[in-house]
Amino acid sequence: MSKLVTIGVPIYKRLEYLPNVLKIVGSQDYPDIELIVSDNGMNGPAVYEIVNKYYSRPSRFRQNPSTVSMSIHFNQIIHEACGEYFVLLADDDEISSNYVSELVNLLECHPQASVAMAMQETVDEAGAFIRRSSERVPEILAGPDFIRAVWGTHEYGYESLSTCLVRTANLVACGGFPDFWKGSASDDALIVKLCLDNFITLSSRCIFRKRCYDTSYGYSQTTQDLARGIKDFLRFLDTNPILRQFACVHPSQWRETKHLLIDMIWKTYYYRWTKLYRERVTYKEWMRAGFYMPFIPDYYRAVTQTLTRSVVSDALERVEKHFPWAYKIYRTVNPRRS
Repeated sequence: MSKLVTIGVPIYKRLEYLPNVLKIVGSQDYPDIELIVSDNGMNGPAVYEIVNKYYSRPSRFRQNPSTVSMSIHFNQIIHEACGEYFVLLADDDEISSNYVSELVNLLECHPQASVAMAMQETVDEAGAFIRRSSERVPEILAGPDFIRAVWGTHEYGYESLSTCLVRTANLVACGGFPDFWKGSASDDALIVKLCLDNFITLSSRCIFRKRCYDTSYGYSQTTQDLARGIKDFLRFLDTNPILRQFACVHPSQWRETKHLLIDMIWKTYYYRWTKLYRERVTYKEWMRAGFYMPFIPDYYRAVTQTLTRSVVSDALERVEKHFPWAYKIYRTVNPRRS
């Protein structure tokens, strides 16, 4: 007999994608699926009615009387799961019809692994294809090697770790999703906890589709909110018991892994600061936002260089506007300077 798999679909205020994700769960070729749809947006009977209309298999519905944080909501679903395996699937994302059966088979073949991941496709808000991860992946990897591949070499092209198939017992044992501010990097932190001293299996025979737009990738967050979530992530690296235990047993390996994770998280803020936030806030607010992050030498070197270039560029624009003759002389003397 096949083992029960729980698919949890968390809902907030967005309901337009829910019928499609219900259809996707219903089309899985795996026979034993427990669907839990959980309403965290106080939507009244609307979510329950959509589930009844569009999902024909047995399902469970839960609803929070008031909205809780995203991580707490995810953990509520985990603790109510009856399946031996668990998948958290956002209402706007998609999985192929063989997703559950393929990944369950992988974890059954590799009992030493705690997580199974599919090939990933990125689609836009309308569902049009953008890009996909590599089809050439090893079937099993040690956790530190996976972390290096995702955030160091980027060799497999994974962009999101938000959806995977996990042994439910491992999820509960590790404490589930850490409660970072606005959920920033909480899915990354969960995968680190699950696989750091463990293994992860990978498949190119099934697909997870991540819908890409501002809210889905956290691009709509303010600089203050993103910086606060990143501070929570950095604190997690120093205080989480699972990570501390691994650091004691494998100190050199942890130093390398921690460096990769810190590098990943400061670059997340830096690239959004240099591109997204530069266009969204005033110049003064943008400059101030560069210093919201805690002190990370590599980050502040990058910020200093960017601000220096920005100040020089701004000064040159003023010179060109008010003293065109001086600007012409400058360009003659420095033809390659930007």
